[in-house]
Amino acid sequence: MIDRPLFFIVLTVAGLWSTPAQTQDRKVPDSAASEPKWKAAARYDYDRVSGGRVDWQRWTAVLQRSIPGGTVAATLVRQRRFDTADEGITVDLWQDLWAGAYGHLQVGFGPDAQIRPQYSLKAEIYQPVGPWELLGLYEGRRYTGSDVHQFGAGLARYVGAWYIRARTTAAPRKSTWAVSQRVGIRRFYYWTPSASYIDLEGGAGRSVELVGPNASLLTARTAFASLRVQHFLTDGCALTATLRYSDDGPLSRTGGALGIFVRW
Repeated sequence: MIDRPLFFIVLTVAGLWSTPAQTQDRKVPDSAASEPKWKAAARYDYDRVSGGRVDWQRWTAVLQRSIPGGTVAATLVRQRRFDTADEGITVDLWQDLWAGAYGHLQVGFGPDAQIRPQYSLKAEIYQPVGPWELLGLYEGRRYTGSDVHQFGAGLARYVGAWYIRARTTAAPRKSTWAVSQRVGIRRFYYWTPSASYIDLEGGAGRSVELVGPNASLLTARTAFASLRVQHFLTDGCALTATLRYSDDGPLSRTGGALGIFVRW
C-alpha cells in the first residue's frame, strides 16, 4: 500500500507541519475561533466488551502548535485490546489551501503492529460550496499481512448555533464493498472566545473491524452512537467527556472517554 522509504519521507515532512482531528476542530465558526500557538491534550478511553472479553483501554497524549495557515501536532497512543498492548505515533497537518478550502494530511506508524496498523495514511480536502462544505477523503492502513483502503465523501453545514454533517465511506474487499454512513449534529452553547458544545453522532453499515490480536480483520455489519461534550472552564482550559455504544459484528462495546486540554 505505502512504499516504506516514501512513507518515512512523508512522515518526516508531516512531523514538521501537522495536527490531529481529535484535538483540532477546524469546523468552528469564525466568532468562536481562537488561535493560541500551543495546545496540549490528554485523554483516557475505556470500553467494556461483550462476551466476557478483556476490557479495552487507550491513553492518548497530544502536543500541537499553530503555524501560518494551519496547525502542526504529534500524537502518542498506547492501547490495550484482546489482552494485548500496542503503541503508535501519529502526525497530522491541517493547512489552508486555495480560497476557502483546507486540507488534512495524517500519517501514522505502529512499531509492534499487534492491534494497530504498521503504517497509515489519510488525506482529506474540505471545500466550501455556498452554505455547504464538501469533503473528499482517502485512508489507507497496512496491517500485518493485510491492507485496507477506504474512500469517502461528506457534506456539512452550519445553521445558526448548529453544525450538521453526514459522511459515507467505502472500502473494497475481496468479494464485497464495506460501505457505511454516519451523521452528526453539534450544538454550540458558548462561542466567545471559546467553543463549548454538545455533539451527537451515529452510524451504520459494513466496515473492516479488528476482531483479534495479530491484526485479525473481519468485514462485518456495524452500528454506533456517541455523545460528546466539550466545555471550557477558562479560555485556555477545557474538559471533554464521551459516552458511546458500538456493535462491531462479533462483539459489542459500551464505554466512554475523559480528556483535558490546555492552550496558550
